[in-house]
Amino acid sequence: MVAPAEQEVIVADPTERRLPAGRPRVPGVEAAVVKATIHRLIEDGYRGMSLAKVAADAGTTRPTVYLRWPSKQALVVDSVRRTLERQPIELPDAWIEIPAKERLVRALDLLHPDEPERRLLYATLLIESQRLPELRELLREYVLEPTVREIAALLEAMQARGEIRAGVDCGQAAKMLYGMRLVDQFGANDMTPDSNRRGVELLWPSISHPALETTGS
Repeated sequence: MVAPAEQEVIVADPTERRLPAGRPRVPGVEAAVVKATIHRLIEDGYRGMSLAKVAADAGTTRPTVYLRWPSKQALVVDSVRRTLERQPIELPDAWIEIPAKERLVRALDLLHPDEPERRLLYATLLIESQRLPELRELLREYVLEPTVREIAALLEAMQARGEIRAGVDCGQAAKMLYGMRLVDQFGANDMTPDSNRRGVELLWPSISHPALETTGS
């Protein structure tokens, strides 16, 4: 019985000589394959993408891909994980001099920039997670939860400085700010460069310290 496409296992071409055990891998091949995999996943979808096209896009061969990943599923999951991974973002120290509301807007722009290709990847992961639940988990683990945590930490620091009123649940406020951005992000027609600003303007009166409202900060 032929295995479904999403469980495809790549069989190396017996006519192509495999790399000897212990031989160093060619620099850049894995990065090229990962980039090609993400491109094909967005363009063709999980079921429609093929390892032959991925290899061709990466400038390598199908057996070479097989030497590193045992199946299409393993390749896609690993490529998505590598693409989504990022280091926590440090805000510039000089930003402390910026009025609180504007600082929050700039921080959100830095934490969650509008990158069209990444937006397409997020949408693709939501769609393809029906076939591969691991993709939804990667989106949650590497994008949704870390971003909410970073926004919440930012709000908590502002709360400690008296810029956010005491009693505000910074975790919930972070979800609201990020959620508004996600709605704009997935509704491409509504996406504008000032999406974060509009979210902050809407939520700021309910979370900022009353003293800041009188100064417009």
